[in-house]
Amino acid sequence: MAKRESEMSFEQGLEQLEALVRALEEGKLPLDESFDAYEQGMKLLGKLEAQLKTSEAKIKQLTKTGERDLTEED
Repeated sequence: MAKRESEMSFEQGLEQLEALVRALEEGKLPLDESFDAYEQGMKLLGKLEAQLKTSEAKIKQLTKTGERDLTEED
Protein backbone atom coordinates (compact mmCIF):
# COMPACT_ATOMS: atom_id res chain seq x y z
CA MET A 1 0.00 0.00 0.00
CA ALA A 2 1.36 3.45 -0.92
CA LYS A 3 2.02 5.95 1.83
CA ARG A 4 -0.13 9.02 2.05
CA GLU A 5 1.58 12.20 0.85
CA SER A 6 1.72 13.55 4.41
CA GLU A 7 3.68 10.44 5.51
CA MET A 8 6.12 10.46 2.58
CA SER A 9 9.73 11.42 2.87
CA PHE A 10 11.01 14.10 0.53
CA GLU A 11 12.77 11.45 -1.55
CA GLN A 12 9.62 9.32 -1.85
CA GLY A 13 7.60 12.35 -2.90
CA LEU A 14 10.21 13.28 -5.49
CA GLU A 15 10.13 9.74 -6.91
CA GLN A 16 6.35 9.90 -7.14
CA LEU A 17 6.51 13.29 -8.86
CA GLU A 18 9.08 11.97 -11.35
CA ALA A 19 6.80 9.01 -12.12
CA LEU A 20 3.87 11.36 -12.77
CA VAL A 21 6.00 13.51 -15.07
CA ARG A 22 7.18 10.44 -17.01
CA ALA A 23 3.59 9.25 -17.43
CA LEU A 24 2.54 12.66 -18.71
CA GLU A 25 5.52 12.97 -21.05
CA GLU A 26 4.80 9.58 -22.59
CA GLY A 27 1.38 10.89 -23.64
CA LYS A 28 -0.28 7.51 -23.26
CA LEU A 29 -2.75 8.51 -20.53
CA PRO A 30 -6.34 9.32 -21.43
CA LEU A 31 -7.17 13.01 -21.14
CA ASP A 32 -9.03 12.69 -17.82
CA GLU A 33 -6.17 10.72 -16.27
CA SER A 34 -3.69 13.28 -17.60
CA PHE A 35 -5.57 16.06 -15.84
CA ASP A 36 -5.69 14.03 -12.62
CA ALA A 37 -1.96 13.26 -12.84
CA TYR A 38 -1.16 16.92 -13.51
CA GLU A 39 -3.28 18.04 -10.55
CA GLN A 40 -1.70 15.44 -8.26
CA GLY A 41 1.76 16.49 -9.46
CA MET A 42 1.11 20.15 -8.75
CA LYS A 43 -0.11 19.38 -5.23
CA LEU A 44 2.90 17.17 -4.63
CA LEU A 45 5.23 19.85 -5.99
CA GLY A 46 3.78 22.36 -3.52
CA LYS A 47 4.36 19.97 -0.61
CA LEU A 48 7.93 19.26 -1.73
CA GLU A 49 8.68 22.96 -2.07
CA ALA A 50 7.31 23.55 1.43
CA GLN A 51 9.55 20.78 2.79
CA LEU A 52 12.55 22.37 1.10
CA LYS A 53 11.73 25.80 2.53
CA THR A 54 11.38 24.33 6.01
CA SER A 55 14.69 22.52 5.68
CA GLU A 56 16.36 25.66 4.35
CA ALA A 57 15.09 27.67 7.32
CA LYS A 58 16.43 25.02 9.73
CA ILE A 59 19.82 25.09 8.03
CA LYS A 60 19.94 28.89 8.20
CA GLN A 61 19.07 28.79 11.89
CA LEU A 62 21.69 26.16 12.60
CA THR A 63 24.26 28.15 10.66
CA LYS A 64 23.46 31.32 12.60
CA THR A 65 23.65 29.44 15.88
CA GLY A 66 26.94 27.85 14.85
CA GLU A 67 28.40 31.20 13.79
CA ARG A 68 27.37 32.74 17.12
CA ASP A 69 29.05 29.89 19.02
CA LEU A 70 32.26 30.36 17.05
CA THR A 71 32.25 34.11 17.69
CA GLU A 72 31.74 33.63 21.42
CA GLU A 73 34.71 31.26 21.65
CA ASP A 74 37.07 33.77 20.01
